[in-house]
Amino acid sequence: MSPSTAKATVRTIAASFIAGASAMVMVGLVGPVAVQSGLSVREAFAATVEAEQPAIRPLDVAAIEAQLADVERSVDASRLSTADELTRLDRLAGR
Repeated sequence: MSPSTAKATVRTIAASFIAGASAMVMVGLVGPVAVQSGLSVREAFAATVEAEQPAIRPLDVAAIEAQLADVERSVDASRLSTADELTRLDRLAGR
């Protein structure tokens, strides 16, 4: 077998293998999508269902203000309970 014939044979075998592998990939990956028609009709109809509740609930401003007031009271109480220690630390630090 001459070198040019061997090269042609190897190229033919490689091309055949690549064509077969490509066909298998197309059947395995593209086939199921084509069978299901990409986006199926029932998925498209499911998107038209209306939501019963709003996507974003309105804020309860009174509850938020009550939480903030509670936190402020807690912070003030913490400051009062640690004021002596902070004063001592400032004195020890030479401030």
